[in-house]
Amino acid sequence: MSKVGRNDLCPCGSGNKYKKCCMEKDRAAAQSMLRLVNAGDAAAQAPVTIPGVIVHEEQPVTVSAAPAAGKLTLPKLKKMVAKELNWEHPAHEQLALELIEHMRDQYDRELILEALLLWNGFSRQTKPAVKKTGSFCAAIEYLLSEEYGFMLSQAELADKYAITTATISRKVKEIYNYVEEYGMTGEADDLMALNGAETPQEKAQTLLAQAMEATSAKRRVQLAEKALELYPDSPEAYLILAEETENEEDARELLKAGIAAGRRELGESYFTKHKGFFWGLYETRPYIRICQSYAESCWFGGKAEEATEMLEHILELNKDDNTGARYLLTAVYLYSNQLEEAERIIKNYGEEDAAAAFAYDRIVLEFKKNGITSQLKMLYRIARGVNKHVPDYLLGMKRLPHNLPDYVGMGDPNEAIEYVIMHSRLWASLPDLLKWMLKQ
Repeated sequence: MSKVGRNDLCPCGSGNKYKKCCMEKDRAAAQSMLRLVNAGDAAAQAPVTIPGVIVHEEQPVTVSAAPAAGKLTLPKLKKMVAKELNWEHPAHEQLALELIEHMRDQYDRELILEALLLWNGFSRQTKPAVKKTGSFCAAIEYLLSEEYGFMLSQAELADKYAITTATISRKVKEIYNYVEEYGMTGEADDLMALNGAETPQEKAQTLLAQAMEATSAKRRVQLAEKALELYPDSPEAYLILAEETENEEDARELLKAGIAAGRRELGESYFTKHKGFFWGLYETRPYIRICQSYAESCWFGGKAEEATEMLEHILELNKDDNTGARYLLTAVYLYSNQLEEAERIIKNYGEEDAAAAFAYDRIVLEFKKNGITSQLKMLYRIARGVNKHVPDYLLGMKRLPHNLPDYVGMGDPNEAIEYVIMHSRLWASLPDLLKWMLKQ
C-alpha cells in the first residue's frame, strides 16, 4: 500500500495537502480503531485500511514508507548500515543496528529504512555524542509516528526504551530541528543511491524532487548544487538557485546560465523541429519556465528590452502560451509605447480570453492612443465587470501582499493581486490615468 505523506495531495480529492485536510481525521480514526483492537473486538479480525496506516487485531501498527529498489529484508538493511551508508563514528553505526533490532518486530522494512536514513543524515550533520542509544531510537520512532499518524506516545516509548519522557522530548527537538532543514529522509545522495537511480540526469532529478519538498532555503540550494555537479545541463537546478538568491543581478546571471543549460539539454535541432509546440512536450517545460522567470526578472529590473526579447521567444516556441507570457509581453509593449504590438497581442489572444489582464490593458491602450474618451469610460466599466478588485489594489485602497498568490481564480482578489504586482511598472508610469480612475 502506498504512503500518503504529510505534504502529498490528500487522497480525498480536495486538492489540498494531506496535513491540511484529512490527516487529523485519519489519525482520530486510527486511534479509535486501535482502541477497538485492544478491546478484542471480533469485528477487527480483518485488516482495516486507512491512508498511510494498516491496523490488524493481533499485530502492531504497520506503516509503509517509500519502498527501496527490490524487496527489503533485515539482512539487506544490516548490509546497508555496514556497507552502503557512511558514518562519522562507530557508535553511530552501532546505534543504527540497534534501531533495526528495536523496530524489526513492529514495523515494515521500508519504514525501518526511513528511520535509518533519518539517523544517518542527522548523525552525519550534527555529530551527536551517544550516551544512551535508547534516547535517539525513541525520538526517531516518535517522529516517524508523528509523520505517519499512528499515535505512539512518548510515555509508551519511555517504557520501551527505559528512559524518561523528558529525555525523549529533548532528543525529539534536536532531531526535529534537523528535519526542518533537511527533511525526514536525511541526505538525499544516500536515498538516491538506495532508490537505484541510474543516469546522472535521473540522479539529478531525484535531488531536485527533494529540493521541491524542502522547507529550508539552505537545503534547496545544497540539493540544487549537488544536482548540477551530477548533471550540469539542468535548467531546474539553476532556477532553484536563482529563486534562493537575494541579489537580483546574481539571480539573473543564474537564470541566463539555466537558459543556456536548457538549450544544451534539448539540442539546437530540437528547437527547429518543435518550434511552436513546446509546452505539449514535457521535456521542454523546465526551459520555458526558466525563460519566463528570466523575462520577469528583466521586467522588474528595468530591462524592458531584454524582457521583450525573451517573452517573444517564449511565444514563438509555444504558441498556445500555457504560461501566460502574453500578459506580461502586452504590459512591456504598452510600457515601451509599442502600441501596435500590444494591440496585436490583445487581438490575437484576447478574443476568447476573459482574464483581467487584457481587460485593464485595453484601458491603458486606449488612454495612450486617444487620452480620456467615452470609449475609455466604457472599457473601464467592462474591466470592472471582469474583475472589480483591480482598482482597489491599483489605487492603494487595499494593501498588496509581498508575494504573488499561489492560486488565482477568474474575477477573484488573487487575480487582481497578480495583475497589479506584475503590471506595477506600467501603471506607475501612468499617474494621470490613475487620477482619472480615482474619480470614477
